[in-house]
Amino acid sequence: MNKEGSYLLVKNGHLLDPANDLNNPGDILIYNNKIIWIAPINHRNAIPKQTSVLDAQGLIVSPGFIDLHCHLRDPGFEEKETLESGSLAAARGGFTTICAMPNTDPPLDTPELIKYVLHKSAELNLVRVLPIGCVTKKREGKELVNMKALAEAGVIGFSDDGDPVSDPLLMRKALENSVELKLPIIQHCQDLCLSKGAVLHQGWVAKRLGLIGMPSEAEEKMAERDINLAA
Repeated sequence: MNKEGSYLLVKNGHLLDPANDLNNPGDILIYNNKIIWIAPINHRNAIPKQTSVLDAQGLIVSPGFIDLHCHLRDPGFEEKETLESGSLAAARGGFTTICAMPNTDPPLDTPELIKYVLHKSAELNLVRVLPIGCVTKKREGKELVNMKALAEAGVIGFSDDGDPVSDPLLMRKALENSVELKLPIIQHCQDLCLSKGAVLHQGWVAKRLGLIGMPSEAEEKMAERDINLAA
């Protein structure tokens, strides 16, 4: 990010932006962190004096990537990942926005925890971190969270991450709330009865190894149920 009131010329890069039909070499001039112009290499556009130059020869210049499903594990599992380490990895990989799943300890099921993620990521100022709140308290699938309170705290959606919302009545109510709040439910589609004891996909590899496999129906049946509930 260039300093306030300064110019930055990113030159000789390969510009890639499907939304604006860009897929060619070119230069970009940035002022106050906003793109002023985009032009072909060897253009005649005036470049202001005291412009910083970044040579992107051999590199791709594109809008920042977005990761919709990140496990930042903060709070509670910092030995696995933190908001800082996950954000740094994202930034170095070209991701400018990442969505934090609620598989933390405690899970992201209260406004206070959502505000913690937002405040800490804002302090780090590495990438934009968007928290996803739980659907059910403690991700246990027994009682809905206060979805309105989480929405007001700043979540961009709801999910129990690796745990499905198995109770159809709970899921129906969650979907009804999601319509009112205009925020999505992100379901882990897995019928736990069909997948019980499974450690890999059901097929010839599982059979050869003598292991319990998960049939495709475990995902398909849950997806079918939730499509019907959404309808």
